[in-house]
Amino acid sequence: MLSAMVGLSKRPGLYAILFIIFYFIFEACFISAISLGAGLDDAELISNLSFWNWGYGGSQPPLYTWIAYGVTQLSGLHFLLLQLLKFTVLASTFLAVYAGLYLLNVRPAVAVCAMLSVFLLPQIGWESQRALIHSVMGTAGSAWCFAAFAWFMKRHSTLGAVVFGLAIAAAVLGKYNGGLFVLALLIAALVMNETRPLLKTWRFALSLIVSVLVMAPALLFMILHPEGVMERTAKFNTGISGNPAWDRLAGLLDLSTAALSFLLLALAVAGIVALLTRRNRKTGTDWAELWAERFLAVILVSGLMLVVAIIMVSGATSIKDRWLQPVLFLAPACLTLFLARFESSLRACKAFGISGLVAALLVPAVLYINLRAGFDKDKLPGQNLDYQALERVLKERGPVATVLSSYPFIPGNLRLLDPAIKTLFAETPFASSRLARPLVVLWDKDETLPARLRFILAQAGIEPRNPVNSIDLAYRGAEDVVKRVYYLYIP
Repeated sequence: MLSAMVGLSKRPGLYAILFIIFYFIFEACFISAISLGAGLDDAELISNLSFWNWGYGGSQPPLYTWIAYGVTQLSGLHFLLLQLLKFTVLASTFLAVYAGLYLLNVRPAVAVCAMLSVFLLPQIGWESQRALIHSVMGTAGSAWCFAAFAWFMKRHSTLGAVVFGLAIAAAVLGKYNGGLFVLALLIAALVMNETRPLLKTWRFALSLIVSVLVMAPALLFMILHPEGVMERTAKFNTGISGNPAWDRLAGLLDLSTAALSFLLLALAVAGIVALLTRRNRKTGTDWAELWAERFLAVILVSGLMLVVAIIMVSGATSIKDRWLQPVLFLAPACLTLFLARFESSLRACKAFGISGLVAALLVPAVLYINLRAGFDKDKLPGQNLDYQALERVLKERGPVATVLSSYPFIPGNLRLLDPAIKTLFAETPFASSRLARPLVVLWDKDETLPARLRFILAQAGIEPRNPVNSIDLAYRGAEDVVKRVYYLYIP
């Protein structure tokens, strides 16, 4: 089976596609089975699904929430359903990488290895399965953009132009840094002689028009509510030292560390494979694959240069490796194309693809350890809190229509237990206008009502006069560890 999936079969693409589909279906079911609640990103999503908005708080673009809102309106709110949605989007990233390379006339066996090698990026192969949501959407949109451009380049059709425009919108509305991939892709298309004429056609202009029209409602919402877009910009630590030169140097160093962290496993495996594989002269060069390799390399370099430019302009000093997903997700594919040049039998290329496959098969065990084992009692997953006990205590006070909290963990998990409850947190747009009684206000740390929650209540004309109550929630699987939660019940 392994040999079939990495190119020894006459139909390597079919077997690899089936593997990706069934692997991520299994992972969705597995995560649903072992999870005791919703993680931070899932809880934030569940809370946001209480209402439809053209945009959402927390500096998150809306596309994933829109899709999840539509799905849950049709089928109800179920954790398994949300996992199936996320893993479908994640699977589409892998399939789009394969499709894009195939459309660029890369041999199916090489395209299969490139697709499997994406598992060697821990932020995609592991972290996206464990916790992320919007980053998954942004990277998937970028991958769709890559595949759509390859199709548009091959067919030069009006339909291809429209699909490319939709993919551009998906990349940007999936995660704002998906826009960096779009720009990097267009820079690469402008640099390469073979693709430059395509950018001068009316069909390419149509792509841009379609993308702007699709993004227009969300962009207008952002313009009218800039606070939602800028809400978490403090995480970039812009200008933190007060010295502009040092800030930019610190930002560039942090970018180097983040990029190395993102790529280290893939680079290490590729290096080992290259050293262990004898390099023979080939009878001829596959020019299509050589062009595709150069095209991907220009995209990757352009993406990194755009990040460097942002650092130099803004003075941002903190760059996380997960933020580089849409910028660097094609790096393993580029490495695969490089290894494919080693010899005609593709031994190095296949070894790289098999390494990705092995990494994928190790992920379920690591996920179980992270979500259920609870070895480190100082870092227990927040989704393992006993939210059922909290729900019972709150409903003993009376019916609950709305829950307002400082952060989404608690309201999201409560809504997962009872979808009839509408949930809000401090960053939710229009929170004050959506408070309905009976209302529960939740927070932690100390019994003083946080200023931001007090402000939201004041905007709604609610003066909290009731006594503050508290409850100690145990972590399921580690009942000796508790978290104190404070709450107000406002009938």
